[in-house]
Amino acid sequence: MARSWQLWLSRRPLRRTKTPSGPQMLSPNDAALYEFLYEKNGRLTVKETHYADNQTVRDGLSGPPLHIHLRQTEYFRVLQGELGVVRNEKKGVLRKEDGILVIPPGTRHRFWPHTPIKQDLIFHVWAEPPDVDHGFDENYLRNALGYVRDCAQQNIAPSIFQMALFGWSSDTIFICPPFWVPIWILVFAQYVAGHIIGGFLLG
Repeated sequence: MARSWQLWLSRRPLRRTKTPSGPQMLSPNDAALYEFLYEKNGRLTVKETHYADNQTVRDGLSGPPLHIHLRQTEYFRVLQGELGVVRNEKKGVLRKEDGILVIPPGTRHRFWPHTPIKQDLIFHVWAEPPDVDHGFDENYLRNALGYVRDCAQQNIAPSIFQMALFGWSSDTIFICPPFWVPIWILVFAQYVAGHIIGGFLLG
């Protein structure tokens, strides 16, 4: 049971939706569908469909915040539509004919449906190597998406400490300003916010 000072420091949803056990789930505001696809070698590929008729998507807000993967290379392949991408402050647009976009470890990046959106955005995203302990995986996506979705439904801003804890458990840095900061400082800040405050103090 959370104490009052814990709720004051980090509000949390009063009700948690049971995370679906099927091979897909919806993002906050029903903006995007995430489908978990596994290849024969066990590698997870996530197929994301961002719906053009959804207001969150039309506003370009259905993608994740700026973040860094510490040990994995992330790959994107657009199947339909246009994906807006920023890598280390450089913006671009990825289309089907552009092939695969590679995001090396340590790159500050985010992605979103490029606006104005004319059709559903559909793309595949995966990470290599796939066997990094606590890396980009289905468990992390289900937990993080489910938490942010519950916050949106209950009109609660996601806790920075909870998001830092999700990031800490997935080898991903979410305490990531838009300007350059040494990665070791970001790792330390997320360790304090996520592991010590979020995990130890706030439970």
